[in-house]
Amino acid sequence: MEKLIEAAKSEIPSVDHILNETWGYLGLSRPFVRDNFGRVLVMFDEKATEIFRDYEKKALKKLAEFWLGLQKREIRERLKEIIAQDGWDRFIEKASEIFVEFGILVQNFEKVLGNMRKARGGKTFEKVILNLLNFIDIKCEIPKGKAKEELRRVDIVIPSVEIAIKTPDRAIFLTCKRTLRERWKQEVPQARLNQRIYLITIDESLSKSKANEINQKGLIAFVRDELLEDKTFQRMPWIRKLSDLPKELKKI
Repeated sequence: MEKLIEAAKSEIPSVDHILNETWGYLGLSRPFVRDNFGRVLVMFDEKATEIFRDYEKKALKKLAEFWLGLQKREIRERLKEIIAQDGWDRFIEKASEIFVEFGILVQNFEKVLGNMRKARGGKTFEKVILNLLNFIDIKCEIPKGKAKEELRRVDIVIPSVEIAIKTPDRAIFLTCKRTLRERWKQEVPQARLNQRIYLITIDESLSKSKANEINQKGLIAFVRDELLEDKTFQRMPWIRKLSDLPKELKKI
């Protein structure tokens, strides 16, 4: 079973491959990204997710092909017996046995896919932001190695890791969260002295309590543009539109 799942899983390409495919499909221009950063980020995320789901379907089909190919002779014989059964109820009973076996395999495969979605979701979102910012000539880097350990929950630094570490007051730190789930507070950094940390999210909703918690952590959040239609958030200067992010970063 594990070999079948691994073989099917290999049908799903890397995060970078999916991002390149998404980029080619959207055909973005620099002016459009600069003026519609929030909209583009949501578009990119939705299209990348759609492409990933398509590869999941292909992987599932491949799983079925592998499974049938390994035991085609046995299944052919069992199907002959099933067809020969008298009565619909008896036919259903025997045919279901085959589907249950494959169903167990699919169930295990779905667990693997679920873990892949979680791992890829955050990684994809982070890379999309990095690529879009670089595309509109905003210098930024993803911390790696010792720098990543030192900067902990920071995902992207602007303009560079070196400046972020040596002179943090001249840098901006981004923490990227597609959604603000229950544990979001434990997964984002607390702003320290001389640190500007921006929380980037495309969560479709934002409660007043979460908005206040963002402020308590010393963060500035860039959220979906439409959320700022709520007058409550208009009175919270630390809650800002994603489409205003490039203008903010250009000040560096």
